[in-house]
Amino acid sequence: MVPFLNLGRLPISETLALDRLHLQETRLPLELAFCKRCSLVQLLGDSTFDPTHPIPARPYQGLSQRLLHDHQLLAGARVLGVQSLSSEDLGRLQHAGVEVLYIEPAPELAGPAQAKGVSVRRAVFDRTLAEQLANEGFQADVVLAGEVLAYASDLNGLMEGLVGVLSEHGILFLELPDLAGWLQERRFDRFNHRMQHYFSLHALSHLLRRHGLWLNGLETLSGGGLRAYASRRRMAEPPLTQHLAEEKRLGLTGAVYYQEFASAVASVREALLTLLTELRARGYRIAAYGAGEMGSLLLNFVGLGSEVVEFVVEESPARQGRFIPGVRVPIHPPTRLLEERPEYLLVLCEAGKALESSEYVTRGGKLILPLPYPEIVNPAARSVGLRVGV
Repeated sequence: MVPFLNLGRLPISETLALDRLHLQETRLPLELAFCKRCSLVQLLGDSTFDPTHPIPARPYQGLSQRLLHDHQLLAGARVLGVQSLSSEDLGRLQHAGVEVLYIEPAPELAGPAQAKGVSVRRAVFDRTLAEQLANEGFQADVVLAGEVLAYASDLNGLMEGLVGVLSEHGILFLELPDLAGWLQERRFDRFNHRMQHYFSLHALSHLLRRHGLWLNGLETLSGGGLRAYASRRRMAEPPLTQHLAEEKRLGLTGAVYYQEFASAVASVREALLTLLTELRARGYRIAAYGAGEMGSLLLNFVGLGSEVVEFVVEESPARQGRFIPGVRVPIHPPTRLLEERPEYLLVLCEAGKALESSEYVTRGGKLILPLPYPEIVNPAARSVGLRVGV
């Protein structure tokens, strides 16, 4: 294992209530390493993931239609769904006569699937549950797995379970984050204390081969994710071959690429801190947009407290009136922007395009996009005001 990125000791809570500001926060190191043998990127140290909590599910993106038409899944076929899946997809498969069993411990995700007539078991999928299903005679023609690989504490045990319930000619579909895309965009803010494994396609292929499967296909999902599929028979499609070749060209199979990524992250941190402190020294006011996990990580990693970023605005009412952990920046509703009218807004989520047409911008506000390199964007003037190249 080659450690390559250390983001420091970061708070693990998402937001802080006012009455907890006097308490000491729990912090854990967020450090990543690259495995030279299998190309997997892994979290070093403890994960905070609770397997009974929901893994974020992606919205409906037409998987059920592709299974029914492109893969000719027929009525009576068996599908096993494993955590963090679209209830819309599962419901459509059930409605088409497919026998669907959904394994999901989180009631927030199990409930909508049950409401669509899907059979649900409220449990965490692991090797033990897979053995239980096998003893019941359950074999799936298709296994659909959400981003469970990224969060698994026992990666090989999970894979053994998935393969164990897959029929001889079955297909395994896996959702995973787009690690290569994150790295190229320098999205270090996507790493967190809950995900334990980050897969390039080479790393995924290595894991699948260890368990007797071939990686055969790949599609890009909206929101920065991938869906791969595998089976016991080798039949790789041209787009997959092209993706694997591109990974090798970029260097994702070697440690040097990741070490260079860490150097670029350090440069981004220095450039962003310099830009914001210079703006504050000139008397400009700065707020931020987005109080989620990514925003908290970036503010804490760069070291941006309320002396630089006065406040954060956030759409979610559950976060409003609270504080970003660590740096203790207050969180307000978006209306605060128009009330306070800070000259600059640091965008801490993927809402940059939507904000370009916001009332804040039309009234003269400027956006600061921190990644992949810090830049000031003035959409009202349709120009980039300042770009800090790194």
